[in-house]
Amino acid sequence: MSLRLPHFTCLSQLTGLCLALAFSSVAHAQRYILKNGTQINAADVTLSPGFLVQQIPSPGGGSVEKRFPIADIARLDFPEPEELDTADGLVAAGKGDEALQIVQPIYRQFAPFSKLPGSYWARTAELRLKALLLGTDVAAITSAARELMQSGQGPDIVGTAKLALAQLDARADRESLANIMIEEILREATPSVQARAWLLRGDLAAKRSSHIEALEAYLRIPAFYGTIEELMPAALLGAARAYKGYGDNNRAERSALELVDNYSDTVQAAQAKKEFKL
Repeated sequence: MSLRLPHFTCLSQLTGLCLALAFSSVAHAQRYILKNGTQINAADVTLSPGFLVQQIPSPGGGSVEKRFPIADIARLDFPEPEELDTADGLVAAGKGDEALQIVQPIYRQFAPFSKLPGSYWARTAELRLKALLLGTDVAAITSAARELMQSGQGPDIVGTAKLALAQLDARADRESLANIMIEEILREATPSVQARAWLLRGDLAAKRSSHIEALEAYLRIPAFYGTIEELMPAALLGAARAYKGYGDNNRAERSALELVDNYSDTVQAAQAKKEFKL
């Protein structure tokens, strides 16, 4: 028995490893699930307009083509692309061009399946729009925003698209048009988009040196949307600038210090250090 036990242990470990690899392979498979329940591995087909195309070897040599209409696909069974988290971080760091290089291929991959369950098109298209907004290509931003508005992907996605158009109006000094869109967002959008709309409203007020109005807009973020952590640095920097604008230097410094202490790795913290000599 003492001679067989190590062999049995190794065999058990090997079996466990094989099972783990098998389950891992299944978990990470990329499959199209048809309405009739048929599962098609993505690696076995190519995409042509309106169809998935599979080459089936023929007994006499060569192959025959089998086509599956995209309209017959019920859902996608794909793992979420890890690259999207990387692109998200790049957008947060203000690196739009780098984010676009990652996002564009994924955006194109899922475009034919944009409305299917399991597709990552909506998240990718939204991330693509945010990356474009970091640049200056107005036509590309407008096109991407309108595409999302017409996509039927829900209030969060549509709200993000409307906010992008409001941001373009703000850049072009069309504040009245931007405010019309902001009011629409505040009535209809989800809280995460509403919060970003308040940031934009603060920026518009700050641009015309209406410091108290700007401060009221920025302070809505910690007061009503405090769980949306990624917006806090911009809100704190805006508040610090607004305090300074109407002469409350003590509160301006406290707001800047809170930003630097709690969000030290952000672009806004670097700006605060420079502007407030921290």
